[in-house]
Amino acid sequence: MTVTETKPVEADEPSSTEVVPAAPLAPPPPPPEGPIGMLGTADHKTIGKLLGGLGLLFLGGALVLAALVAFEGADASSFQLLDENTYFQVSTLSVLGMVLLGAMPALLGVAIYVVPLQIGASSIAFPRLAASSLWTWLVGSALVIASYIINGGPGGGKLEGVLLTYVSLGMVVLGLLGGCICVFTTVATLRTTGLTLLRTPAFSWSMLVASSVWLLTLPVLGANLLLMYIDTNYGRLSFGQPLNAWPQLRWFFDQPAVLGLAIPVLGVAAEVVPVLGRSKIAVRGAVLGTIGAFGVLTFGPWAQTAFHPRLVDQALYLVFSVAVGLPVLALLGGLMDTLRRGRPRTAAALPLALIGVLGTLAACVCAALRAIQPLDLDGTTWSTGVPKLAIGACVAGLVAALHYWGPKLWGSHPSEALGKLNVLVVIGGVTLFGGGDLLAGGLGQLPADALGSFAEVVDGAEIGFALSAVGALLLAVAVDLALLGQLGAMASKSRRAGADPWDGHTLEWAVASPPPYGNFLAEVPPVGSATPLSDLRDGEEKA
Repeated sequence: MTVTETKPVEADEPSSTEVVPAAPLAPPPPPPEGPIGMLGTADHKTIGKLLGGLGLLFLGGALVLAALVAFEGADASSFQLLDENTYFQVSTLSVLGMVLLGAMPALLGVAIYVVPLQIGASSIAFPRLAASSLWTWLVGSALVIASYIINGGPGGGKLEGVLLTYVSLGMVVLGLLGGCICVFTTVATLRTTGLTLLRTPAFSWSMLVASSVWLLTLPVLGANLLLMYIDTNYGRLSFGQPLNAWPQLRWFFDQPAVLGLAIPVLGVAAEVVPVLGRSKIAVRGAVLGTIGAFGVLTFGPWAQTAFHPRLVDQALYLVFSVAVGLPVLALLGGLMDTLRRGRPRTAAALPLALIGVLGTLAACVCAALRAIQPLDLDGTTWSTGVPKLAIGACVAGLVAALHYWGPKLWGSHPSEALGKLNVLVVIGGVTLFGGGDLLAGGLGQLPADALGSFAEVVDGAEIGFALSAVGALLLAVAVDLALLGQLGAMASKSRRAGADPWDGHTLEWAVASPPPYGNFLAEVPPVGSATPLSDLRDGEEKA
C-alpha cells in the first residue's frame, strides 16, 4: 500500500485546484522616435506610411517617364530625345515603375495602415515580415533603377545590367508578396469578435480579394524572371533572348492582370460613398460579391500571349474580357443608389472615389472591345490604352483614400482646396492618359516593337500620343498635389480632426487621430453589424 502525503494548504495560500487570475500585462512600450526608430519599426502605421509614400513618389516619377515616351512616339522623325534602345528601356521602366514600384506598393501601404484599424486589431499580422517586405521592396526598387542606368532592363545592352534587373525585380516581387501575406492574414484571422467576413469593411474585404489574387499572380511573374535569369546567365537564350524578354513579362501589365490593380479602388469607393453620402449600402452582400467576382475575373497568369500568341482569338479570352466589366457596373449602380438615398457632402474624396470606379469601368469596357476580333484593335496602341486607364483609376482611388483617411493618418484634414483642384486634374489625367492611346489605336497606330523601333505614325495618331503625354503629366501632378496635401496635414495645427471627423461607420473612427501605438487602448466590444459606429450613433439619437 502506497501512502501519498499532501502538504496542507494554508488559509491564505491558493489551492492547486483554484484558478488564479494572471496579472494584467503592461502595454508594450512604443517604438523609439526619429530615423532610428523608423528604420527598426514594426508598427504597422509607420510601415504603411513609408510604403505608401515611397510608392507614390515612384508612381509620380514613372508617370513623368510615361509622358516622355508618349511625346517621343508622337513624331519620331522630328522629336528624338532618345535613341531606339533608350526609348525602349525608358518605356519598360515607366511600365514597371507605374505598377510594381508605384501603384501596387502604394495601395498595400494604405492597406497596412488602415486594415488593422478597420477590423479591430492591435497590429498587422506578422509585423516583422511587413517591415522586411518594405525594405526588400525598397532595395529592389533602387536596384531596378540602377540596373537600367547601367544599360540593363529586359533586352538591355549590358549582360550584368540585364541580370541585375531580373534579380532586383525578383526582390520587388518578394517584397510585395510579403506585404500581401500580412494583409491577407490580418483580414482572415485577426478580426474582432462578431466581425464576420460578411460584416468586414468594404476596403478590408477588397484587400482580402486583391491580396489573394496577387498572391497567386506574383509568384508566376517571379517564375518568369527566374527562367529568364537562368537562361540569360548560362547562354541558352531561349527564354532570355532579347526579343523574347519583355513579352514574357508584359502579361502582368496587360489585361486581365493589370485590371486587378483596381480591386482596392472599388473597396475605397465602397467605403467613401456611404460615409460621405450619409447613407448606407442597401444590399451589402451584393457589393462584396461584386468586388470578389471582379477579383476572380482579373486573374491573369493564364493569359501569357508570349507562349500562346493566338490566345486572344479564343472564346475564353473573349468571355473573360466581356464579363470583367459587369461586376464594376453593378457596383457603380449600387453606389449611385446609395448617394440617391443620402445627403452627400462636398468633400473631395467623394468625387475622386467615383472617378476611380468610372475609370475602372472604362478600362473594362475598352478591354472588352479589344477582345472583339472584327474590330481589329488588338495589336494597336488600343492595347496600351487599357492598362493606362487602369493605372489612372488607381491614381484616383489612391488620392481619394488619402483625402478620406488623411485625418486618421495625421490628426489634421488635408487641404480641401487642393483636393477639389485635384478632382479636375484627375479627371483630365485619367481621360487623356488612356484616351490618347485609344484614339491612336482606333486609327490603326501600331506600338513600338520589342526592340523599341519606332512604328510609322499614321495620320492623326500623333494627336493621341500628345494627349496621352499630357494625361501622364496631369496624373503626376495629381500625385504631387496629394502628397503636398498630406504634408500640409502633417504640419497643420489649425485643421485638427477628432477621432471621427466624417461620422464614419467602421472601427478605425473609434480611436484617436492619429491612433496610439497598439491602436485600441481597451478591448474592442463584440461587433453586431457591418456599421457599428453608425448603429451606436443611431441608438444614442433614439435614446
